[in-house]
Amino acid sequence: MNLASIFSTLVLASSVSVSSTPVPRELLSMSPGDFAQRFNAVAREAKSEIVLPVFKTAPGWHRANASSGVSVLVRADGSGHALEEVVVVCREVPRCFATIGTAAQAIDAEVDPRLLQHFVMARISTQLGEVGLVISGLAYIVVTSEDDDYVALVIRQYKPDSGFGSHVQAGRGGDAGRIGGDLAGGTTWRNAS
Repeated sequence: MNLASIFSTLVLASSVSVSSTPVPRELLSMSPGDFAQRFNAVAREAKSEIVLPVFKTAPGWHRANASSGVSVLVRADGSGHALEEVVVVCREVPRCFATIGTAAQAIDAEVDPRLLQHFVMARISTQLGEVGLVISGLAYIVVTSEDDDYVALVIRQYKPDSGFGSHVQAGRGGDAGRIGGDLAGGTTWRNAS
């Protein structure tokens, strides 16, 4: 382990407060349209030019380009009135971390976007290996493609019995394969108009 990885681990460790009891968040009770409105409100408050169109209340995946090379995807449950997960996919660096921070704060106003930036950077540089981050009952999972053409941050409700830290859920074999396949066209998207 080199000095840079030790430093990034210490930075992350000093920024995270650990709780043995997950605190439930309202991710699941937020519709895709509610999420887009909260996202835009957070972006306006930060004086950012990132804007999402309001998603329709419909089940399944919804996708919009937040900026060039950065997409925001939300997956609604079968009723379309609740979210199952939010994914920010970055193919280009400009506005990537701003979009990640804005999406996270749209779900949890208390989350520290700088902590997420450090976590994503440490995961990309493989200083942390295949791990996720749990804050206030939400799981943040970083997924990268094998050829490094995108990085994605997946936000979903943390379920202690789901094997969160395992290779299947957090590693390339789980979300990366699914998200990579989804990006390649294997999923029906509801693009915002």
